[in-house]
Amino acid sequence: MDKICIFEDIYYENFLPLTYSRPVFELRCGFNSLREKIEHFFPNSTICLMMRDYLKPLFSNTGLIYDKSAKGNILFVNGRIILRERPDIREEGIYYFDNEVVFIYLKENSLNLVGVSGFNDIEKLKDIGLKEFKISNVKLIKYPWDLIKENSNEIKREFLIHNNGNSTKIQDIVIMGDEKLVHLGKNVKTESNIVFDVRKGPIYIGDNTEIRAFSRIAGPTYIGKNCLIKSGRIQDCSIGDVCKIGGEIEDSIFHGYSNKQHYGFIGHAYVGEWVNLGAGTSNSDLKGTYGTIKYDIAGKVIDSGEQFFGCVIGDNTKSSIGTLIYTGKKIGFAAHIYGIITEDIPSFCIWAKSLNTPSSELFLDSAINIYSRAAERRGVALTKEYANLIKNIFELTKDERKTSGVNNTKFCLK
Repeated sequence: MDKICIFEDIYYENFLPLTYSRPVFELRCGFNSLREKIEHFFPNSTICLMMRDYLKPLFSNTGLIYDKSAKGNILFVNGRIILRERPDIREEGIYYFDNEVVFIYLKENSLNLVGVSGFNDIEKLKDIGLKEFKISNVKLIKYPWDLIKENSNEIKREFLIHNNGNSTKIQDIVIMGDEKLVHLGKNVKTESNIVFDVRKGPIYIGDNTEIRAFSRIAGPTYIGKNCLIKSGRIQDCSIGDVCKIGGEIEDSIFHGYSNKQHYGFIGHAYVGEWVNLGAGTSNSDLKGTYGTIKYDIAGKVIDSGEQFFGCVIGDNTKSSIGTLIYTGKKIGFAAHIYGIITEDIPSFCIWAKSLNTPSSELFLDSAINIYSRAAERRGVALTKEYANLIKNIFELTKDERKTSGVNNTKFCLK
């Protein structure tokens, strides 16, 4: 393939608030983002990306943004795919899985007929008379719980790719199972009284990560670089770089730069970037009735079909000590939550309804300042692009706050 163009479609909305701040193909599952999984199978192809306009500045210095003047043959790849093998596509056309577009292979002449300039133009490609194909054995994610369900399988699969056999020497760790299923990166530091259980899957620890005493980690689990594990009970999780984790987490995905340092339980959850969960924060991932968990998407209640599903937490969200989150709830971008969370929380909101306190808007300047302070503590500077992203999301989410009755007065706990 000359070029690979990874695009997002309208279903990015199903993953809000996570996709307010990133294209859908930047969501992670297992070791990597969906984009990185696609790129792995096309090492010699030129990669470009197609996304919503307000997200493009985040990639402005990468040279990856799709250019409508692109030449040559192009394979368009739906960014919601969890790609596990290189597709054998040689004939021009549209490739469907369950009536959803997965691939569109265009030769240069066909591309010139349409003049694709953005992800909304992908729909136009259906109308130029291309041959249509049905394919099988493809995994397209459609809802957040799809990522959580696939996470363990992806860790097992990607361990075989990324475990190069050069693991540093196993230190003072009790290993239950085959020690070949443990990978410790460079400069990993461990204290005594640590247990790794790899009987159900591998454990991969990234470079420069520290694991403190009395931690128990069960595979399949991936922990990224420069993390701190503070006496955690962790199983079946994917944890991004520069995270601090303590307490109990299972079957969950954490993006980078997020903290859950203290006691409390997070299960079957998807946690965004720059999230800080206060001591005692916990979520429920199982209903008392043992029934399936329902989830609200754009005002429509969806039955997930899952008995276990916790919560979705957007980037830059903070929880106070003792926060409790009910099953199937989503917390917006840059929300601050207190008390018991029994309903979905809008973005840029300070929410303490269970404490008999009216909900207030988190002012835009405050949201930017809070991020800047948090980032500075990790050696990351606030960029103009990220500040503008926060401003754009603030505008995009005004209706969320209005519908939820959030006022724009200064927050004050009663």
